[in-house]
Amino acid sequence: MRAIVLAAGTGSRLGEMTKNKTKGMVRVNGKPLIDYLFEFFELDFFDEIIVVGGFAFDELKMHLLGKNIDNIKILENKDYLKGNIFTLITALKTFAHDSFLITNVDHIYPKAMFQCMKQSLYKITAMCDFDRTLGLDDMKVKLLADKKTIAHISKQLSDFDCGYIGMTYVDKSMEIAYRDAAYKAIERYGEKAVVENIVQILAENPKVAPIICDLSGFGWYEVDDENDLIKAEKGLLQNQNFN
Repeated sequence: MRAIVLAAGTGSRLGEMTKNKTKGMVRVNGKPLIDYLFEFFELDFFDEIIVVGGFAFDELKMHLLGKNIDNIKILENKDYLKGNIFTLITALKTFAHDSFLITNVDHIYPKAMFQCMKQSLYKITAMCDFDRTLGLDDMKVKLLADKKTIAHISKQLSDFDCGYIGMTYVDKSMEIAYRDAAYKAIERYGEKAVVENIVQILAENPKVAPIICDLSGFGWYEVDDENDLIKAEKGLLQNQNFN
């Protein structure tokens, strides 16, 4: 079982804070964003944790090496200005025949969420919640009538059931289908293809359509811009799931 951390982006919406550093190194209440992710993980649950950096790679690499985590692998995606699907593929090229969990670096999740999530990992599973008010920049999910299987995923959906929270699990039995869908996503969406486009490609085939894991009720934070950062810093002090 692998974890793949997508940490290559420029984080441009954070302005001066990411002028010379990647988003994963932005501090939230004094701690780099990426450190929250390693606190969220049960490190020994994974055989390998693959972190793929890109922009300001050297600083990220040195920080991670300093954490002395035995099962970490640090990779560089030099095409980080393209869609983050290329960051994912950088990791996928390094292994085969294994299950993996994909996550973004700019999300802060409580540890209790991991405990719940790991009981629900099945085939291809997208982590979602139903208790947020979703805005224009949120990834939205429309479900089939069973209220479990994904029909569509896009930020542009006007008719949706829940929101995607930035993590997808792929079982090794579905690995080939997922990898194939990744390259189909690039063919369809081009250089700006993102990881969620893979879920959409899969959703169009009933044999491999992803399901969701409902992680409502925990509370989590995404840091995309300065307002998000302020909200996260306040929320982390108030949300009992982080205390």
